[in-house]
Amino acid sequence: MSPPNSKDQMLYQADASVRAARADGINRCTLRLFLPRNNELCPADESWEGGIMQLFAKTSPLTQDLLRRLSSEIAGVPPALSETRLDKSGVDGESVWMAQSSRPQNDAVGFVQPSTEQLGMITKLSNDAGSRPVLLINPQWKERDDPLDALSRQGGALGLLGNFLGGKAAMENQLRELGFVDVYTLAQYRCRGSLICLMLAYPYGWTAFYREGVEDKVWKPLITSDTRPTYQEVEEALKEADVPFRLTEFDSVV
Repeated sequence: MSPPNSKDQMLYQADASVRAARADGINRCTLRLFLPRNNELCPADESWEGGIMQLFAKTSPLTQDLLRRLSSEIAGVPPALSETRLDKSGVDGESVWMAQSSRPQNDAVGFVQPSTEQLGMITKLSNDAGSRPVLLINPQWKERDDPLDALSRQGGALGLLGNFLGGKAAMENQLRELGFVDVYTLAQYRCRGSLICLMLAYPYGWTAFYREGVEDKVWKPLITSDTRPTYQEVEEALKEADVPFRLTEFDSVV
């Protein structure tokens, strides 16, 4: 499996990953999707000038489309889909989609950009859903650790302080107890002037891909791993593969 080059291909991969996870008894799934912009798929990062609400405007329809794929039609009747906003202020970009079928076992729930403030709602719906899938799509907490996250993972008073100040260790533990598993993740950055895409697709684990310069349109596999490859591992793999260094993706080989 390679990084998707269209929205439909990404949703197909995400759907396949959720279905594979469910076949293994995993019904609580976290997904981090790219978002469509100018006929391309782009990371949900700070490059979006409209901030969290612009991201929400793109993420909510993707969640709706994914639930439509996951929820089976019964006798040709598609599931009923409804969205409820969770941000009382209307500016935090959070909602939950419900897919309701004529057979309750085919229902599904998808949270759009949930923040840590929605943990209570996530817990309630997860407990109520039984074996039906509950998805977290592009949650607002950072995937990678910052210093407060590292502090929150320590024991004793330091760990309590880290969690109080915003570290996510306690939240991650609660999500883990609810059964949530990362099943599909896309991330992108640059290393040594090459464009890197990290991809997790259940059950295949992680793969790091690279492209060289703006003219290179083909993703080439670099590393496969059960855990997310670090920046340092990607950098060393590029060197070992003799991928030339560029100051930027627009530069010729140095």
